[in-house]
Amino acid sequence: MRLLLFTALLCSSDVVAAVSIVSYEAQPKLYSCVFGEGVFNDIVSIILFNTVESLQGSSFYWYTPFVILGQFILLGVVSISIGLIYGISLSLIFKHLRFLTISPMVETFLVFSFCYISYFTSTLIKLPNGLEMSGIISLLTCAIVSAHYTYYNISPQGKQATTLSFSFLGEMAEAAVYSYVGLALYSTIPTWWSWSFTFIQLAIIFGGRIIGVLSTFYTCRCCFKKKTIKFNELLFITYAGMIRGAIAFALVLKIQWDG
Repeated sequence: MRLLLFTALLCSSDVVAAVSIVSYEAQPKLYSCVFGEGVFNDIVSIILFNTVESLQGSSFYWYTPFVILGQFILLGVVSISIGLIYGISLSLIFKHLRFLTISPMVETFLVFSFCYISYFTSTLIKLPNGLEMSGIISLLTCAIVSAHYTYYNISPQGKQATTLSFSFLGEMAEAAVYSYVGLALYSTIPTWWSWSFTFIQLAIIFGGRIIGVLSTFYTCRCCFKKKTIKFNELLFITYAGMIRGAIAFALVLKIQWDG
């Protein structure tokens, strides 16, 4: 089970570091591919990690993969549904209660509050077997729905205020997270170190990523003759998926260490 936990941990990728190299205005297709895959990898990693973590006290049997699959689907559906409920509710509130769009401060506060409440609602839902819903997935879903629907129901001043406010919060959170990752490395690093294990894992990540991306791309080329991605862009997508960052580090801190 610990091997499965470690495998779920490696599913995440650092989408922030990858998209920081690409300009959306210059390469919108490459940016969308890297950002979309990175977000999807993080979602799968978080859901799979929480699912496997809830089964750490049990033994591995032949039916364990089916249990993991069932709980994976349950956690994903519930977490995404909570985010959808709060996101759609927020968009309907701004659409029908127009008096709330008078002040940009009220609009920004409501958007922030609904997204934040969706996060805490998911984290408070915990099944008897220890499976906890993912607040990050609910928050992400609520934010995506708000960007597509709520944004167009608020005032022009509210659009500018929310954009600036959340851009500031995002930059500040990004700087704080990566500063913490760098500082915490010296306090959380174990006293033992296995270079052989490290290089084996790097070889698995590099080899698996290269084989997975290239084989998937050229298999799709057999079905769809139209070439949509250049080879140099494909190499960058391969490289972007090899980076592990804040999500992987945060999941590592959740693991209970016996030593």
